[in-house]
Amino acid sequence: MTITFKCEHCGKKIEAPDYTGGKRGKCPYCKQSNYIPTPVADDDLVPLAPEDTETEQQSQDERSQERVLIDAPVADDDLIPLAPEDTEAEQQSQDERSQERVLTAAMDTGEATSVPLEHRDEVSAEDLYHLVVNYCMSLSNSKLEQAEDHLARLQRFPHSATTAVRDFISGKAIEPALDEIPAKLLQGFLNQLRDALKV
Repeated sequence: MTITFKCEHCGKKIEAPDYTGGKRGKCPYCKQSNYIPTPVADDDLVPLAPEDTETEQQSQDERSQERVLIDAPVADDDLIPLAPEDTEAEQQSQDERSQERVLTAAMDTGEATSVPLEHRDEVSAEDLYHLVVNYCMSLSNSKLEQAEDHLARLQRFPHSATTAVRDFISGKAIEPALDEIPAKLLQGFLNQLRDALKV
């Protein structure tokens, strides 16, 4: 007995011995690899019910009626005028509301540390340690875009950021996560960051 099927690539009719079913073989025409289907025994076939044309016609009629309703013309009087969406203004408004909630919550609880760096009157070197660490870790993991983002945030506070970097270079600031980076490589990252922050 043979298995007859079409090549997945060139579409030509192929015959294969039934013992090769479930394996892969090369098409004799295009030489591409094909899955050879397993032969189906008569007792594996599932009997199917005859098509119920009446029910099928009823379903098609219902779908046609739905399409008519959907495609029906709408009079101009029935339309409600809408203003065009200003996504930029909406996003800015959402951002402002979010920042206000953060600032309000920080003032209510007295937690100055929860206020974003950009909204603080004073930023110390210690406040920026996490950005220095994140910059070095990003470089170490070849995530250059993330490193650039951390650098951009540090550049907003050049004096405090430079002090934070010097604290890591001198050993005043220590972060265990940086132990994963070889010492010479870490020193290079810190020197590079210090040079990028020069005012």
